[in-house]
Amino acid sequence: MEYFDRIARVLPEHPREAIGAAKELIESTAKVVLVELGEPVDERSDDLPGLISRAQRALHLHPASAASGPDGSDAVKKILGGLTSAAIGVAELRNRGYGTGHGPAQAPVGLRPRHAYLAVGAARTWCQLILDTLADPEAPWQRGKQP
Repeated sequence: MEYFDRIARVLPEHPREAIGAAKELIESTAKVVLVELGEPVDERSDDLPGLISRAQRALHLHPASAASGPDGSDAVKKILGGLTSAAIGVAELRNRGYGTGHGPAQAPVGLRPRHAYLAVGAARTWCQLILDTLADPEAPWQRGKQP
């Protein structure tokens, strides 16, 4: 909730802050999933693309290994692939100096609120799917789990 509040406070006047918070939201969500499922998280060496991939695999939501049923359909796999790319894109946008967290040598040129809204929307969509799947008692990752 902290990240959602922060994003709401800074949009649209501070797009760099919103992009930085969107990246942090994705990172925190991936870590929450991994910790909840008993997977190790190394704060020093885990990069965001790796965390995203591991969280999606743990929930059976990785496009390469999605389960049967709707989650395993070609259409859902395409959407999952797009969401994975979108989440990684948020991190790349932030890392290229368009978000807070890395001190750029100069202010980014051309950054507009619409870029922040794009990044925030992508982050919210990815996080919502991940958290909804984590909480869903009938999600594919729940099958075979010990009671």
